[in-house]
Order: sequence, then C-alpha cells, then structure tokens
Amino acid sequence: MPNLLDFLAGPVCLGFGVVFTLQAVRRLRTERRQGRQPPRRELLSGRELLWEGLAFALLGTANLLGGRWTLLAIPALVVIVVLAGRIFLRLIQEQSRRAG
Repeated sequence: MPNLLDFLAGPVCLGFGVVFTLQAVRRLRTERRQGRQPPRRELLSGRELLWEGLAFALLGTANLLGGRWTLLAIPALVVIVVLAGRIFLRLIQEQSRRAG
C-alpha cells in the first residue's frame, strides 16, 4: 500500500505544481500589464501562487525521486505552511472588517 501511495502522490503533487505555476505566470503577466495589485478578494497574489506551485512541484519531485531527495520536501512544506498561515490571517482580517 505505501508504494501505491508514493506512486500516486508524486505525480499528483507534480501536476498541481505545474498547474499552479502556469496559472501564476499568467496572473503575473496580467498584473504587470495592467500595472496594478491583485484585488482584495483574491486570497493569493501572483507571486504567492508561484511560490505555492513551485513548492508543490518540489514536493512531488522529492516524492518521485525518493532516497536522500526526500529532504527536498522540507522547504516545500515550510513554504506551504507559511502561505496557508497567510491565507488564514487574511480570512480573519476580512471577517473582522465585515463585522466591524
């Protein structure tokens, strides 16, 4: 069973990473072209989405390569946790603005 999980988790994380990265590049180009910051309703800016995509791609790569390469998962997980914390804080701020 662990081999099946490794076989599925690696490509899935790598796929998410590629999709997030491509979406982030498109969003960054749009932001640069329009010369503005992302609207407040978006949880992640283009740069943050790019970091998230690269972290997921790194996590998937570490899972596929195995061995010592699994240490690549540590910085990927740190980035994912930091960005999740930022999203959580933004949601709390938005709730307090609506309530206040």
